Amino acid sequence: MISLREQQKKLSINLINYDLERMWSAHPLISELRKRILPLFPKNAIYDPQDLEHQVLFRLTTFDPKDINDDLIQFIIDEQYRIVRDRLDNLKGKFDIDYLFRGLTEKYHDLNVSDRLELKWEGENLVAKNDKRSFNIDFRVVHDEDIISLFSNELHYIHRDRPRGETFGFYFAGDDIPWAIETTEPSPIAKQYKRDALLANGIDPNKAVELTRFYTLPGAPTNAVSLMDGLVARYYRQKGIEALYTTTMPMYSKTKSTTIAGGINKPLLVKDLRHKFIPVKIKGKVSYRHVTTIPEDHDEIEVIKTHPNFPTMLVVEVFRVIDTPSLEPISVLADGSKVIYITQRENSKTEKEIKILVHDIPSVLKKIRFVSKYVRTAYVRDMIFGRKKDDKKIRLRVEDNFEYRLVNATHKYKYAIEQGIKKEIEETLYHGHSVEDAMAMISSQGNFAEENSYEKIRTLFLNPQDTEITLDIYPYGAIIEIEGEEDDIHKTAKELGFSEKEYNQQSADDLYLDWIKKFSLPEMWDVRFGLSGKK
Repeated sequence: MISLREQQKKLSINLINYDLERMWSAHPLISELRKRILPLFPKNAIYDPQDLEHQVLFRLTTFDPKDINDDLIQFIIDEQYRIVRDRLDNLKGKFDIDYLFRGLTEKYHDLNVSDRLELKWEGENLVAKNDKRSFNIDFRVVHDEDIISLFSNELHYIHRDRPRGETFGFYFAGDDIPWAIETTEPSPIAKQYKRDALLANGIDPNKAVELTRFYTLPGAPTNAVSLMDGLVARYYRQKGIEALYTTTMPMYSKTKSTTIAGGINKPLLVKDLRHKFIPVKIKGKVSYRHVTTIPEDHDEIEVIKTHPNFPTMLVVEVFRVIDTPSLEPISVLADGSKVIYITQRENSKTEKEIKILVHDIPSVLKKIRFVSKYVRTAYVRDMIFGRKKDDKKIRLRVEDNFEYRLVNATHKYKYAIEQGIKKEIEETLYHGHSVEDAMAMISSQGNFAEENSYEKIRTLFLNPQDTEITLDIYPYGAIIEIEGEEDDIHKTAKELGFSEKEYNQQSADDLYLDWIKKFSLPEMWDVRFGLSGKK
């Protein structure tokens, strides 16, 4: 069997510069929205306001920020409250929701949102107390599947259970139902990219545990996160586990201390944040419910996702070493300035698109506006890298939308052309803001050299079916790209007045070569506006 060290040497990982310390305040837009939504929440009702807060903020990311107004906010609050209320109503008869949420009434001594106890050690005993009262606290492994599902699937704001290992709970001494639980997942059943990230950081991928869900009832004692994580760490250290890790979203964090209070604070990996919603019907009304996994029958379901214009921050998985790791981390991770960015298969997507040459831009724009909505305009420069031993290409794209710059490095596999529609798998190698980091990532993929480069002005539109229509204006002409589902692509092209005979399968490079041949112009490998690029 190949050793861990040899496995570590064979890892193929993608890195970006990332400073976690700078990411612990919520995004300014989220902070602003939070201030606007909280005063509008239903009063004198039994529900978890933290849950509703998350659902509303997640849902608002599916809109262009410029379209978010007071009416829309109220509509989304009503929609998400309807989902929260329906979920709780379905629990009646199984659990006493009024008792679980007793802390909201501000009448109880144990759970109380306006007078919370503090969890602390007194010698060997764990207590929740203030200057007036004190309760003994038990830390136990939770075995009741109904209670685990209640906390992790129904009450926790993600509302999606995970394959799990052991579950831990804090109980008031003598109680049968905990006031806080934490679920776990052993790393042997984790997704491969998580196992690779653990190994890159020197941790045996079979000797780690992910903390997947942590939930406390409203009004629960403070310090619960740090003490729970500490006790869970002690529990697993005795079982030979090397590290604990968990996922956090700095975009929504209120304070650093509440997010990583248990000392789990070293970045393991980062990945893009995208929320997804599917329609559900509640009392005759269609509402959109947050999901982490699209149902298998998603082709029949309208899925709403985070709007491309809504600014997001990376999701971070953080870890804590609790016992001596099997290996040293790989050298590029040693100083902590870089972190693994999850790409490749986890960040690959299938693209279906057509291209159409445009000869009358004003006329085409008029038609596009009639069938779709304007999203944004950006300056784009694409640099194509290739290598001699095969046909593999990597595209480095620098996109400036006049507010900020994005840098992406991608590899595309063209695997089919059906009914004029080109189908490709796009694999993201780098996503961030640094050309230098992107170039380093390209260099790590092998002996790639720059072959050609083009700049263009790209204008993006979106129709009601979420089909993307882009108008790319190059120095040598204009091209429409239509990307989406096959039927929607054909329908959109027809609405714009194009037939399948006009679909074009040529690359930007091929179109450029045809153009210079037509006008007997010298070939340039760096094609700029004004034809001022390098020959």
